[in-house]
Amino acid sequence: MDNEKLIELAKEARSCSCAEISGFKVGAALLTKSGKVFLGGNIEDPSGVGVTNICAERCAMIKALSEGHREFEKIAVAGGSDELIFCTPCGVCRQYLNSFCPEIKVICTDNSGAIKELTLRELLPYSFSEKF
Repeated sequence: MDNEKLIELAKEARSCSCAEISGFKVGAALLTKSGKVFLGGNIEDPSGVGVTNICAERCAMIKALSEGHREFEKIAVAGGSDELIFCTPCGVCRQYLNSFCPEIKVICTDNSGAIKELTLRELLPYSFSEKF
């Protein structure tokens, strides 16, 4: 699947996010090596009980893992308050992705439609792992 199609799916996932607290909506589209795509939107918990917010990237990853997928190719991220900005995974998501797919490519876009492709190693050069 090309990056443009994966970005479109991330935008679709963004429309399902629950970001009433921050107003910063994020969508992610995770492509498995088998070609299946899992979508995720960020979910903010308005109850204020504990830390139950989940980012779009982890939402998509949890869906994939819970269905038995273990090999991933790339993840597209689309986020921003009003307009899309180049939105990369947060630090927690970077480490989470690293735990399951350290070689994954991260695809980002902005409102102009420009696309950036980064490796997770570029985003998290000194990750916590057994190989460090």
